Amino acid sequence: MIYNALSIPQIKNYIGERKLIVSLSGGKDSTAMALWLKEMNFDFDCVFINTGWEHQSTIDYIHDYLPAHIGEVTTLFSGGMEDLVMNKGYFPSPKIRFCTGALKIEPMRRHLNSLSVDIVNAIGIRAQESAKRANDPEWEENPSLHVEVWRPIIHWTVEDVIAIHKRHNVLPNPLYLKGAERVGCWPCIFAQKREIRMLARLSPERIDTIREMEREVNIRRQQKNPNAKPVTWFHRSGLPMPIDAVVEWAHKSKDDSPELFEAKDHHTGCMRWGLCDVSHPQMPQNPET
Repeated sequence: MIYNALSIPQIKNYIGERKLIVSLSGGKDSTAMALWLKEMNFDFDCVFINTGWEHQSTIDYIHDYLPAHIGEVTTLFSGGMEDLVMNKGYFPSPKIRFCTGALKIEPMRRHLNSLSVDIVNAIGIRAQESAKRANDPEWEENPSLHVEVWRPIIHWTVEDVIAIHKRHNVLPNPLYLKGAERVGCWPCIFAQKREIRMLARLSPERIDTIREMEREVNIRRQQKNPNAKPVTWFHRSGLPMPIDAVVEWAHKSKDDSPELFEAKDHHTGCMRWGLCDVSHPQMPQNPET
């Protein structure tokens, strides 16, 4: 059931002269949120953060398809995942998620600061997605971006999300139609088995990229420190797992055996604030040993 704690007129009055910024990921929830805001005649701007690690289908969906339905989308870009990893000399991990701060939070912070107005940031989070998200409030301060966060669809079901797409005759991101359960980083460090199989099938070139990144990063690490431990995009129980081993595992383990990389709860993932988790260390130490 769709409901909000305040009526639409009350929400508009509460937002007042502040600027409403919609965080758009290219996923079904943020798209549904933007469609609903347009349906309710809110004045808003959409912002998409390109990490350089998304599937091209997501980029095309946001740039070429969605604007006709939700209005212009501003794209922010800062460097890119490959350059960031090479400069760091290691990969993001569940404990050191530097990609969040560098590729998502910082570009968004700079953009919001450049507007020189008070901001309300609307994000597409739904309580139904996890037990933790069920406790997320509709309104909350984001201490990292220094804005008030609004979760307009916090009480929506997935049926509500699908319904509004159908009502506006809007297709979902093509990746969903190919079997993806989520879109965004391609792949995320918390990818599931079926997502890795899908990655290997649809984007073998991304597997090649990760393999080459792992090779190059470890060569550089060994040159700087012969005792440096190897690093990889994925980790299992804190240990590096090369991409080819990951792909092999994903294809051999098609049952319901435990996931190796999945976050314990999705609220720790990149959609917590419509960006990524903001509780990670901003200046992690280099894991040389």
